[in-house]
Amino acid sequence: MKYDTLFPMNNIKKVDRANAEQSSRAGLIKFGSKLPITMDILQRIDPSTYLLQMNGKKSFAESERNLDPGMKYWGEVTHKRGEKLVVKNLIKQPSFFNQIRDYAYLDAKKVLQSFSQNFGSSFQSKFKSEIISNMANSNSREEFLFLNQLLLSMEQNVISIPVTYQDRSGMFQYKYGKKEKRQNGKEEVRNLDFYAAFETLGAMKGKVVYFNKEASLNLEVNFEKTRDFLYRNIGVSDVVKEMDVSIKIIKDEIQPLYSFTQNNILDIKT
Repeated sequence: MKYDTLFPMNNIKKVDRANAEQSSRAGLIKFGSKLPITMDILQRIDPSTYLLQMNGKKSFAESERNLDPGMKYWGEVTHKRGEKLVVKNLIKQPSFFNQIRDYAYLDAKKVLQSFSQNFGSSFQSKFKSEIISNMANSNSREEFLFLNQLLLSMEQNVISIPVTYQDRSGMFQYKYGKKEKRQNGKEEVRNLDFYAAFETLGAMKGKVVYFNKEASLNLEVNFEKTRDFLYRNIGVSDVVKEMDVSIKIIKDEIQPLYSFTQNNILDIKT
């Protein structure tokens, strides 16, 4: 895998909003209720009723959980009550997700392939170099600040990678844990913590453990639909098909390894 195919120089992808909205509606037809849905909370009508938008359409919906107007959530539609939809399992999307939709430019499949072939610092070093090059040639202040956040993430030992998959976008973050020795002093245990957030799956976190030439993958997700989708499709990937995989559903919001902020926006080290 050549890095110049993984990290195209100065080739930040801009998402066409109209095409993205059309794709979102097509995705609802394709997947039906098999995956979580992104919901924009437009207005609170009364304590349990909200005006929201999903898949390009506005609807009134009931939610037992208090929601914040102006925010986006992943969630599920259970049924219709009169003229209202009933939504549940709402998980707030991280604030940086709008930026991901604008500036994600790395192909998710190529990133996974590169991980399988480049375990160590070479991937991180090249990624950092490409970020700096793209910053020097950024087309807007917003693009520059977004790329700067990727550098700030690396200063916290977290690699944050904005990715595209088909016509959608997401974020993948990872960091290496400390290497450990088993009691015999010969067998080494390595682990990698990661976070991922995708438009059609929601957020997930997990750990990959390497021991005695074998690897295991432990995942936590917020939705049963996400877990079922992953179990159906995870064996297709050459990266994980040989791993021992465990997926657990949790209720709490899954937090990124590194959260983008506007503080110390130019505090970078190169």
